[in-house]
Amino acid sequence: MTIEILPLEEKHLEDAAALACARYRALRERLPLMPSRFQDLDTILPPLRDLAGQAPGVVAVRGGRLAGFLVAYQFPDFRGKQSVYAPEWANGAELDDSRRIYEALYTQLSAQWVEEGYCTHLLSIMANDEDGIEGWRWLGFGLLAADGVRDLKPVQDRTAGVALRRAGPDDTQQVTDLIEALRQHMAASPTFLHQEDSVEIEENAEYLADPAHAIWVAYQGTEAVACMGQGPANPKASDLISDAGTTSIVSAYTRRSARSTGIATALLNQVLAWARAEGYERCAVDWEPMNVLATRFWTRHFQPVSYALVRHVDERFAPTPDPEG
Repeated sequence: MTIEILPLEEKHLEDAAALACARYRALRERLPLMPSRFQDLDTILPPLRDLAGQAPGVVAVRGGRLAGFLVAYQFPDFRGKQSVYAPEWANGAELDDSRRIYEALYTQLSAQWVEEGYCTHLLSIMANDEDGIEGWRWLGFGLLAADGVRDLKPVQDRTAGVALRRAGPDDTQQVTDLIEALRQHMAASPTFLHQEDSVEIEENAEYLADPAHAIWVAYQGTEAVACMGQGPANPKASDLISDAGTTSIVSAYTRRSARSTGIATALLNQVLAWARAEGYERCAVDWEPMNVLATRFWTRHFQPVSYALVRHVDERFAPTPDPEG
């Protein structure tokens, strides 16, 4: 059946939000521990309406009904590039034909993005849409980030007597050293993640003094060799895990000398134990897939929720900036 691509208008928004909700319900059938609120139209419709009022979007209509939609934030600078980004709730296609629908949506809207000088294209897609993910891959998109979630049951731990404790303000220097080592690891091959500013020791001291956050440190003798931090749902991660019942893991790192000893697993169990005691319902984590060590660990213990994808279009296709403009 023919797919017609039209500009996204106010009259389409409720059907678009309903499609996003239906996609999320399908994801939640696979992962029942996910928050329920994204199944509700009232959760998705307000931000979708707000975004559609700021940026161009398109819809796919087939057989008289809305079969897909795409709209994205426009950022003047993402890692030095003019970029667009469509969160999980700002794009959608019927799951039984999502690849074809997404291809048609992107073909139409990407031309406008590039014409306006936005050559870095990002979107997040729910992990259960295998057909759509494959379609974006064939459109030239690669993995930028992944989000995962798990329940709070302990994982199998092969370590015995690992010395763990919650860091406090007196441990700020040790924590800062571990986080700096993490930054260096992320900047190295094959991740190559550039972070603009280092975390100052004063910021770490403030974080450690906050009862809503915890950083757990593992020791070999008197040396701090690993850490894993947690707190409320990470606002920089997938919107789908943004919920009062979610605790997010941040700043996880193990020094090379302590890897493959089970220390990271012991830290994860401590994170899960604290989450249970604090009344959380689930644990989430986000990571860069090109960080090989992280991918091996997190995919062993967490189930994917969504993937962030990116494509860089040759900037020679964008209009040449007016030197007098």
